[in-house]
Amino acid sequence: MTILRVAAKTHVGRVRTENQDCLLLDAWISARDGAYARNHTLRAGEAPYVAAVCDGMGGHAGGSVASRLAAASLGSRPWPGIDSEVVIEQVGAAARAIRTVSDDVHGLRGLGSTVAGVAVTATRFSVFSVGDSAVFRIAEGSVGELTVPDRRPDPHRAGAMVLTQSLSMFTSCPDPAVETYPIVRPVRLLICSDGLTDVVAPDVLRSLLSGPVGRAGEAERAATDLIAAALGNNAPDNVSVIVVDLVPSEPAGPVR
Repeated sequence: MTILRVAAKTHVGRVRTENQDCLLLDAWISARDGAYARNHTLRAGEAPYVAAVCDGMGGHAGGSVASRLAAASLGSRPWPGIDSEVVIEQVGAAARAIRTVSDDVHGLRGLGSTVAGVAVTATRFSVFSVGDSAVFRIAEGSVGELTVPDRRPDPHRAGAMVLTQSLSMFTSCPDPAVETYPIVRPVRLLICSDGLTDVVAPDVLRSLLSGPVGRAGEAERAATDLIAAALGNNAPDNVSVIVVDLVPSEPAGPVR
């Protein structure tokens, strides 16, 4: 059995007028500046708990539509497992949903989204990503990124980056990076859009995420502090964070 303490927040930021990020937490999908905090207990044999950040591609038509389509697809049905082939199929289904709308709806051609997330069972968790949203693991005072951004320097703009794949018509078949890890001790995970990592330094992330893993209220505090740190640095992009505490436990009563 594993206890999950999950908290999430998304914010439009200081500059933009539309929030093109969308969060998925189990069956919950975020609104413009949404917040979420729940406790869950995962037992052996139960369907995985899925949490993801979907970031609509800035500058493309319908970014907010694309991110919501991706989140809705990923959360539309129970996942049959968290092995890589299952994760790849679920992410591929999200990409197909976006491409269908992009092809069929006038004015939405070119919409797209990135995605980063985790799928958790009672004993393991899988990490997946397409694009430049990210998943971090916080353990023993250090913060390690579990995902590799799908981006490269833009040859036409100094200092700029371009995505090498996304959930869109521009990637015919996305190849999500998938890694699976056992849950053997308490661990904290951060899932976030690049609106956080582009403006908050790694040492600040480490400080804000260093509270006791699994303690009531800690995940929510960390999510609030991360959004505040991004806003304090003017947050030119939308900012979204999900903090997930995973605490393995012997069978016991319900989480309180």
